[in-house]
Amino acid sequence: MNFKLTISYDGSNFSGWQIQPNERTVQYEIQNAIKEIFQKKDIKLYGSGRTDSGVHAINQTANFLIENTNMNEKQIVDAINSKVSRDIYILDCQKTNENFNSRYSAKNREYLYKISRKYTPFIRKYTWYQNYSLDFHKLQECSEIILGEHDFSNFCKSISLQEKNFCNISKSIWEITEDTFFYKIKSNRFLHHMVRMLVGTMVEVSKNRITVEDFYNMINNPNANKKIVTSPALGLYLYKVDY
Repeated sequence: MNFKLTISYDGSNFSGWQIQPNERTVQYEIQNAIKEIFQKKDIKLYGSGRTDSGVHAINQTANFLIENTNMNEKQIVDAINSKVSRDIYILDCQKTNENFNSRYSAKNREYLYKISRKYTPFIRKYTWYQNYSLDFHKLQECSEIILGEHDFSNFCKSISLQEKNFCNISKSIWEITEDTFFYKIKSNRFLHHMVRMLVGTMVEVSKNRITVEDFYNMINNPNANKKIVTSPALGLYLYKVDY
């Protein structure tokens, strides 16, 4: 039996999603809860992707396989939620086909980034506070440049670069309210730190520290002179995963 979980979590006090030695991670905590519930030591939890330390999730997806259980989906949700900490919450559980894999079955992933123009201690762990004046129109210009398929080698942590670093961006849009900038980006895949590097560099353009033309060259020429700035993890959310 294969169960698909939809999960939200506050990443502030986690060292990311993926299990790491001597670190508190989301995957480890949920996987341990599932092992305890079903009294099975060999259960593995597969996530749709790895969120970094401090990154949050609104709708992370994961799945696990078990030979048999009399528990229904709601009982599984309630059981896991009773065992994990309060900064994790299982939103939904669905029985799915045996071939489903949260990572490899995903078609697109969408991320959300939040920038606050008004400081408040209540959201300091969940938005990137900017006291500079940001040019919204330049942010929009940059977001349109990102659309389509590009080699994002310039926007990836160097130790994580692969042979092929192309991503197909189907959504790249900035929205604004009175106090907050929101950036949404959807792609078939993402490179390590890619969203944070894109956001940080677009913000530099909006502050007139980098030109729109420079940004265009960084997107369209993997060998361009890098002026990349990485935004902090605290404003980033895994928004949803499409299957």
